[in-house]
Amino acid sequence: MVRILLLLSVIAIPLWSPWMDSGGTGRISDLVFAAFGPVPSACFDPGGVLLQEGIEVRWYPFGRLVSTCGRDFVVWTWGGVKELGGVSKKAEDIQETHTRALTCSEVIARQEARRASSTDSKLSVFTGDRATKPDFSIFPDAQTFRSDITKALNGGATFAGKFAIAEWECGTNCSNHAVIDVGSGLVVAYGIPTEYGIEYSLDSAVVVTNPVKNLPPLPENNYEAETIGLSIARLPREYYQLTTDALSGTQYLVRQCVESSANGYIEVIDERIGVIRDVPVTP
Repeated sequence: MVRILLLLSVIAIPLWSPWMDSGGTGRISDLVFAAFGPVPSACFDPGGVLLQEGIEVRWYPFGRLVSTCGRDFVVWTWGGVKELGGVSKKAEDIQETHTRALTCSEVIARQEARRASSTDSKLSVFTGDRATKPDFSIFPDAQTFRSDITKALNGGATFAGKFAIAEWECGTNCSNHAVIDVGSGLVVAYGIPTEYGIEYSLDSAVVVTNPVKNLPPLPENNYEAETIGLSIARLPREYYQLTTDALSGTQYLVRQCVESSANGYIEVIDERIGVIRDVPVTP
């Protein structure tokens, strides 16, 4: 009889998990938030009646069940978190979650990954007949740079499958740009000034201004390096995404993210500026 009771105790204690009682609700909730992000704080039915407010933590074998408005999760005694009916995340997978802000390149990379999984967002290289002259109906002011834009159009697609990008100088350390649809000749974007040019490719819908690869090398002299580094830091690096209007079908550039051009270029080490080597280029 004693052996049976001992055996039942050995089984019952882990299932009961007394070390994860309601007093640890805050800590348990934090684990869920770290692994899966914020959850709705309240749920209402179509008539506006409150169904649930906050989260509920209840017993679960070898852990605790966390019930939210939309989903339920299990927090195991060993620190892992699992969405019921969904993915499972180990403790080591969630310990660094939300410890820093995402960089612009990471934001764009995530958007590109989601877009790449969509069947209607695949980029294909334009193979039809090219327009012979640009269409300035959207940006009449761009006619001032007709020769530069026409030259880019005649060169064929260089961006996002079917677009060409024109570039011309607008002063000392200044370039300006336009995006042209090579099929219709329509200028879909105009007036993107930069000091160190832009980065783009035929198989991507992203344009990056003042990219790292175009920035000047930092001098060996610390004072000169700091001077150049500070001038670079004041420049914005902007990330534009080519977007299609769902109703009209018109395509245009939308600015998705802005950061300092010093990101990926310089870092402060012991109050001295040093170069970051082997920086990956985006896109």
